[in-house]
Amino acid sequence: MNTSDSKYTLDLSEEDYQKATVEVAFLLDAFASTIDNIMGGNTAPVGRIAGRDTASKLPVNISDPTLQSIIHELQKLMHSGFDFTLDDSGLRFKGCIIRDMCNLRKIETGGALCRLFHSYFDGIVNGLLYRPVKSAIISTGDECRIQTAIQ
Repeated sequence: MNTSDSKYTLDLSEEDYQKATVEVAFLLDAFASTIDNIMGGNTAPVGRIAGRDTASKLPVNISDPTLQSIIHELQKLMHSGFDFTLDDSGLRFKGCIIRDMCNLRKIETGGALCRLFHSYFDGIVNGLLYRPVKSAIISTGDECRIQTAIQ
Protein backbone atom coordinates (compact mmCIF):
# COMPACT_ATOMS: atom_id res chain seq x y z
CA MET A 1 0.00 0.00 0.00
CA ASN A 2 1.23 3.45 -0.83
CA THR A 3 0.38 6.29 1.54
CA SER A 4 1.56 9.78 0.91
CA ASP A 5 1.33 13.35 2.00
CA SER A 6 3.02 16.38 0.57
CA LYS A 7 6.46 15.33 1.82
CA TYR A 8 6.78 11.57 2.28
CA THR A 9 5.84 8.42 0.46
CA LEU A 10 5.78 5.08 2.26
CA ASP A 11 5.36 1.69 0.69
CA LEU A 12 3.86 -0.46 3.42
CA SER A 13 2.95 -4.10 3.07
CA GLU A 14 0.09 -5.92 4.74
CA GLU A 15 2.72 -7.47 7.02
CA ASP A 16 3.90 -3.98 8.02
CA TYR A 17 0.33 -3.06 8.99
CA GLN A 18 -0.07 -6.29 10.97
CA LYS A 19 3.17 -5.64 12.87
CA ALA A 20 2.05 -2.08 13.59
CA THR A 21 -1.31 -3.32 14.87
CA VAL A 22 0.43 -5.75 17.24
CA GLU A 23 2.72 -2.95 18.48
CA VAL A 24 -0.16 -0.51 19.02
CA ALA A 25 -2.13 -3.17 20.90
CA PHE A 26 0.90 -3.81 23.13
CA LEU A 27 1.39 -0.10 23.82
CA LEU A 28 -2.31 0.52 24.56
CA ASP A 29 -2.34 -2.44 26.95
CA ALA A 30 0.81 -1.21 28.69
CA PHE A 31 -0.49 2.37 28.87
CA ALA A 32 -3.91 1.44 30.27
CA SER A 33 -2.45 -1.08 32.74
CA THR A 34 0.10 1.43 34.01
CA ILE A 35 -2.49 4.17 34.50
CA ASP A 36 -4.81 1.65 36.17
CA ASN A 37 -2.03 0.61 38.57
CA ILE A 38 -1.00 4.19 39.35
CA MET A 39 -4.58 5.35 39.86
CA GLY A 40 -5.62 2.26 41.84
CA GLY A 41 -8.27 1.38 39.28
CA ASN A 42 -9.83 4.84 39.21
CA THR A 43 -8.82 5.87 35.69
CA ALA A 44 -11.98 7.86 34.94
CA PRO A 45 -10.53 11.30 35.80
CA VAL A 46 -7.53 10.70 33.50
CA GLY A 47 -9.75 9.60 30.63
CA ARG A 48 -12.22 12.44 31.09
CA ILE A 49 -9.52 15.11 31.19
CA ALA A 50 -7.96 13.71 28.01
CA GLY A 51 -11.39 13.52 26.36
CA ARG A 52 -12.28 17.12 27.20
CA ASP A 53 -8.93 18.21 25.76
CA THR A 54 -9.65 16.26 22.57
CA ALA A 55 -13.14 17.76 22.32
CA SER A 56 -11.68 21.26 22.30
CA LYS A 57 -9.63 20.33 19.21
CA LEU A 58 -12.26 18.48 17.17
CA PRO A 59 -13.37 20.02 13.88
CA VAL A 60 -17.04 20.17 14.87
CA ASN A 61 -19.45 23.01 15.44
CA ILE A 62 -22.72 22.01 17.08
CA SER A 63 -24.80 25.11 17.75
CA ASP A 64 -27.37 23.47 20.04
CA PRO A 65 -25.65 20.33 21.34
CA THR A 66 -27.65 17.32 22.45
CA LEU A 67 -26.38 13.85 23.22
CA GLN A 68 -27.91 12.64 19.94
CA SER A 69 -26.26 15.37 17.84
CA ILE A 70 -22.88 14.80 19.48
CA ILE A 71 -23.05 11.04 18.99
CA HIS A 72 -23.97 11.65 15.34
CA GLU A 73 -20.88 13.84 14.84
CA LEU A 74 -18.63 11.37 16.68
CA GLN A 75 -19.95 8.51 14.53
CA LYS A 76 -18.74 10.38 11.46
CA LEU A 77 -15.36 11.24 12.99
CA MET A 78 -14.65 7.81 14.47
CA HIS A 79 -16.10 5.54 11.77
CA SER A 80 -12.73 4.04 10.83
CA GLY A 81 -12.36 2.27 14.15
CA PHE A 82 -15.81 2.25 15.71
CA ASP A 83 -19.38 1.39 14.80
CA PHE A 84 -21.69 2.64 17.54
CA THR A 85 -25.27 3.79 17.88
CA LEU A 86 -27.33 5.49 20.54
CA ASP A 87 -30.70 4.08 21.57
CA ASP A 88 -32.99 4.35 24.60
CA SER A 89 -30.75 2.09 26.70
CA GLY A 90 -27.48 3.88 25.87
CA LEU A 91 -24.62 3.32 23.49
CA ARG A 92 -24.20 0.09 21.58
CA PHE A 93 -20.72 -0.58 20.15
CA LYS A 94 -20.99 -3.14 17.34
CA GLY A 95 -17.52 -2.57 15.93
CA CYS A 96 -14.70 -1.39 18.18
CA ILE A 97 -10.97 -1.14 17.52
CA ILE A 98 -10.39 -1.25 21.29
CA ARG A 99 -12.20 -4.62 21.44
CA ASP A 100 -10.02 -5.79 18.56
CA MET A 101 -6.90 -4.70 20.47
CA CYS A 102 -8.11 -6.53 23.60
CA ASN A 103 -8.72 -9.68 21.56
CA LEU A 104 -5.29 -9.43 19.97
CA ARG A 105 -3.63 -9.09 23.39
CA LYS A 106 -5.95 -11.74 24.90
CA ILE A 107 -7.08 -9.36 27.62
CA GLU A 108 -10.59 -9.13 28.98
CA THR A 109 -12.96 -6.69 27.33
CA GLY A 110 -14.48 -4.38 29.89
CA GLY A 111 -11.15 -4.18 31.73
CA ALA A 112 -8.67 -1.34 32.20
CA LEU A 113 -8.30 -0.46 28.52
CA CYS A 114 -12.06 -0.37 27.90
CA ARG A 115 -12.74 1.63 31.06
CA LEU A 116 -10.07 4.17 30.10
CA PHE A 117 -11.48 4.49 26.59
CA HIS A 118 -15.05 4.97 27.80
CA SER A 119 -14.06 7.63 30.32
CA TYR A 120 -12.13 9.30 27.46
CA PHE A 121 -15.28 9.09 25.31
CA ASP A 122 -17.28 10.58 28.23
CA GLY A 123 -14.80 13.44 28.35
CA ILE A 124 -15.25 14.14 24.64
CA VAL A 125 -19.04 14.18 25.01
CA ASN A 126 -18.70 16.33 28.15
CA GLY A 127 -16.49 18.79 26.27
CA LEU A 128 -19.00 19.10 23.42
CA LEU A 129 -22.16 19.06 25.55
CA TYR A 130 -20.81 21.31 28.31
CA ARG A 131 -22.30 18.95 30.91
CA PRO A 132 -20.75 16.09 32.87
CA VAL A 133 -21.28 12.66 31.36
CA LYS A 134 -20.76 9.32 33.07
CA SER A 135 -20.91 5.92 31.44
CA ALA A 136 -21.01 2.41 32.79
CA ILE A 137 -20.12 -0.70 30.82
CA ILE A 138 -23.24 -2.89 31.00
CA SER A 139 -22.12 -5.81 28.84
CA THR A 140 -19.20 -6.79 26.63
CA GLY A 141 -18.69 -9.32 23.87
CA ASP A 142 -19.29 -9.15 20.14
CA GLU A 143 -21.34 -6.07 20.94
CA CYS A 144 -20.82 -3.88 23.99
CA ARG A 145 -23.54 -1.92 25.73
CA ILE A 146 -22.75 1.27 27.58
CA GLN A 147 -25.23 3.10 29.78
CA THR A 148 -24.63 6.84 29.51
CA ALA A 149 -25.96 9.39 31.96
CA ILE A 150 -25.84 13.15 31.59
CA GLN A 151 -25.46 14.84 34.95
